Amino acid sequence: MTDKKFMTFYKIISRHSFLRISVLTIVISLAATACNTDVFHSESVHLKKDKWKAEDTLFYNFSSKDTLATYDFYFEIRNTTDYDMQNLYLFITAYYPGNTFSRDTAECILAAADGKWFGKGMGKHKDNRFLFRKGVRFRKPGNYSIAVNQAMRIDTLNGISDVGILIKKQAN
Repeated sequence: MTDKKFMTFYKIISRHSFLRISVLTIVISLAATACNTDVFHSESVHLKKDKWKAEDTLFYNFSSKDTLATYDFYFEIRNTTDYDMQNLYLFITAYYPGNTFSRDTAECILAAADGKWFGKGMGKHKDNRFLFRKGVRFRKPGNYSIAVNQAMRIDTLNGISDVGILIKKQAN
């Protein structure tokens, strides 16, 4: 193969490789940003030294103007393998515009009966997402606050490192 033919071949390959990489980069970027368009609110609280005291209330605040849209409400729990129990009970208090509130309890199952951890993650940390409510509507525009307490009847839980909420807008 002559040098001229080699250079022409190299330019064609390089041009197509650059084009493929560019298209792939654009597609990945669009896919990554498209995946998060349904997230209305996401917030997480890190617990120092992976300890959650019974008297420590975690607060999550957001505002909503849309009273017609429906949302799915999730809890995101990050625990370590030092957590001694299979589940985690939560007391949830939701404060609405107009000085009203509601209370509820949720159970998050973090491990199987045989002790095998659920969730994603390698090593010591496991990340779990739990659907709490499906099809939630914010009936009044304004500020909302969610207060979360651990409800395990133990003064201090060891092995819970982060507790978060995720509110995703449902597709119409």
